[in-house]
Amino acid sequence: METNWIFLVLISAVIHPFRDLTLKRVAHPISCYVGVCLSWAIISTGHVVITRQNLILPYQIWPLVGLSAIGLTIYYFGTLAALRRGNLSVYYPIVRSAPVAIVLFSFLALGQNYLWVTLAGIGLVMIGGLMIQKTPGSLLNDPRAFGLAVLAMLGSTAYSISDATAMQQVGAAPFLFWVYILVTAMLGAICAWEIRAIASPLSGVFLGWIAAPGKILFAGVSSYLSYLLILKAFSIGADTASVSAVRQASIPVSVALAAILLQEPQFLKRIKWASLIALGIAFIALG
Repeated sequence: METNWIFLVLISAVIHPFRDLTLKRVAHPISCYVGVCLSWAIISTGHVVITRQNLILPYQIWPLVGLSAIGLTIYYFGTLAALRRGNLSVYYPIVRSAPVAIVLFSFLALGQNYLWVTLAGIGLVMIGGLMIQKTPGSLLNDPRAFGLAVLAMLGSTAYSISDATAMQQVGAAPFLFWVYILVTAMLGAICAWEIRAIASPLSGVFLGWIAAPGKILFAGVSSYLSYLLILKAFSIGADTASVSAVRQASIPVSVALAAILLQEPQFLKRIKWASLIALGIAFIALG
């Protein structure tokens, strides 16, 4: 069973970076992310119909729906804002470092104890996260972008914990439907607020959809399939920290793809520190 979930998560990790790669240089990126979230709601509706699941969720699941939606909105906003200011190969690895926050939360809030190998892993992730974006003479190349990436990482931590809990009680499709209805509404409100100078803010939400419909569709379908594999891993008993750790295979993949597809510079430096982050997260998984 453990081999099964690891295989699922590794496939997901390879697919995951394509959403952010696809939308990195589009016009009106936040409206494109709203489009991706809406596509998730539509796809999950079809998923519910095909699998004949019930859209009505038990009342005890709704707090998890709310926590997941808030976490995802923070994650999307933080990721988008960080990538506006810097390269994907720099900030994506920081965004994907959620296992550090999961371990710290478990230690501080749940009283979980960890081995030295876990603490060593946290140290490696922190060093890698700082060094991948460091420039000569400055610890933080762009403090605001770094802070936004950390904010996105905390959002990822919140939705990972809530989703793992929910998958022990309900199916993936109805849960994702309600979560992404809320995320689409919240991210759409942020989008409308950002473009409030336009005569009709609501029309601005659709600007990116008109400019890049194919990219939005590809990003939505690929990311939905990627996360469906993660939820399947949760449903067969994989724990949050371990799944989040294995998902970090996406970090070196994202750096390599950013160099190839986006022609981002300093590949050797960034792949080195990204690999250190991935190694640190592997240590966390071992612990």
